[in-house]
Amino acid sequence: MANVAQELGAVDKVVTLEKIAEYLIRMTNKKNMTGNNKLVLMQLITHYQQLCDKGQIQADPCQIDALSQFQRVYDDLMHAYHQRKALFSRLRKRPVVKGLYLWGSVGTGKTFLMDVFFQDLPFQKKLRLHFHAFMQYIHHELKRYEGRQDPISAIATSLAKQYRVICFDEFVVTDIVDAMILRNLLEELFSQGVCFVATSNTVPEDLYKNGLQRTSFIPVIALMKKNMEVMKITSTQDYRLRQLHQSGVFFEPCDEKSHAEMEKIFSLLAHDADVSVEPIFLHGRSIEILKRTDKLAWFYFHDICQIPRSQNDYLSIVKNFKTVFISGIPIFNASDKNTVSLFIRLIDVLYDARVPIVVSAAAPILEISRSLSHVTDYARTESRLQEMQSEKYFSQQMLNG
Repeated sequence: MANVAQELGAVDKVVTLEKIAEYLIRMTNKKNMTGNNKLVLMQLITHYQQLCDKGQIQADPCQIDALSQFQRVYDDLMHAYHQRKALFSRLRKRPVVKGLYLWGSVGTGKTFLMDVFFQDLPFQKKLRLHFHAFMQYIHHELKRYEGRQDPISAIATSLAKQYRVICFDEFVVTDIVDAMILRNLLEELFSQGVCFVATSNTVPEDLYKNGLQRTSFIPVIALMKKNMEVMKITSTQDYRLRQLHQSGVFFEPCDEKSHAEMEKIFSLLAHDADVSVEPIFLHGRSIEILKRTDKLAWFYFHDICQIPRSQNDYLSIVKNFKTVFISGIPIFNASDKNTVSLFIRLIDVLYDARVPIVVSAAAPILEISRSLSHVTDYARTESRLQEMQSEKYFSQQMLNG
């Protein structure tokens, strides 16, 4: 399919629904297209434009280019779905629908576009998971099927009965066990007509790069390229960072408005990841949280610095979470020696691990520490907090994460 971005112009150009529809209907190479098919063709674009109209997103021709490929998968799945509903068709082998592997840099909207696609599919036989969560499920099933002659085949058959399309977010392979499992699992699932849609930061040829026994994984890459259209989203915009730049990552004072801004950023970074409010357990002790996902943790300052903590607690936090939120940093008094000491230690650990932070405080950075001029180490903490507010710091860590 031709490049929508080239057809419709620069990223900052206003892109209307009519323009998008006209282009996609013209470029979609389908024979004998009926009026009803045109309505189907508009499904994802209509959803996208509605979000634009509400001010939730800004139309980006590079995203629309990628969305046209999602639309192709959507159309093919719907065509196969209606074929299967026809008389006697369920006795036939499920038709193969070529999926999509969308890759590109972080923050370009890959997950968002996949979510639009997934939400608009009108049938229930669909699954959308973070890739790590999917592999955890497979490992769990392998234990359940332990002792069977071919457990991978049994798991694939079970999945194929439940789902016609499986969507992976953040497809990445770093573990030799996962690499070996995927070889047989994907082969079985593709052979049983399961369609795959995946997003990734990595071009397929670089998956499991430099991994142990990587030559055994090469057939997986070939299998994916055969059964999935590979497309790079070329947008140079990082929409998460743009929103963070507009709103900032340091909020004061600690009021409802600051809390609401932090909620927006948490939702932005979390995407649709599962959110828990259960405490985290580190070294046999629990730490209360406001909320968390598998990558984000949001603490109240009291729970992270005003209750005795150890360096190991903070090291475990940066090991388990990629971004940390802290609400309620107070204005320090000279008597807050223990609290300030823990805060200095926390910021040192976060900074050394290059972990981005989003915080709310009772006052600007330079004002929360006015009474700490005698605390030599705090000058370093103050400097680091200022750097951690910068777009450069946050963007570097987001790209590395």
